[in-house]
Amino acid sequence: MPINIKKCDGDIGIIIESRDRVTDQELIDSLEKLLTHEKEKFKACKYILIDHSSLTSLKITDETVDYISGLVKGASSFNPDAILAMVVYVSYGANIDLIDRMSQMRELFMNRSCWESLQFKTRPYAVRWIKEKVNDKFGIDDLTFS
Repeated sequence: MPINIKKCDGDIGIIIESRDRVTDQELIDSLEKLLTHEKEKFKACKYILIDHSSLTSLKITDETVDYISGLVKGASSFNPDAILAMVVYVSYGANIDLIDRMSQMRELFMNRSCWESLQFKTRPYAVRWIKEKVNDKFGIDDLTFS
């Protein structure tokens, strides 16, 4: 599966990694499971790291973006304190459709949720930022991301 979701740090962290080609249904299935079916577990989440750095194709429609927007808005309403970092690196040779869809996904998480969020080009910078924010906000300073 091109989307891998793993819980870490005693279930207070979630890492979502996408790679290769991702379709509408794969994205919807993954996010629905995380944000609606496991709602009670998600309430304990302090941070979310989304890593799209290995993504080569994102085949989703505008309707899917709208649907995911609703999922994100709902999830952020019952867990408004989570910290979100998104790793997005698109090479100069990437096709324009991938760049456009990545931009829509970034806007969805950054502007349509109430989570404190930021976008990064590399995962180490995202991890450092999450560690700093989680320590400041929740007093947790021993994150391992495993």
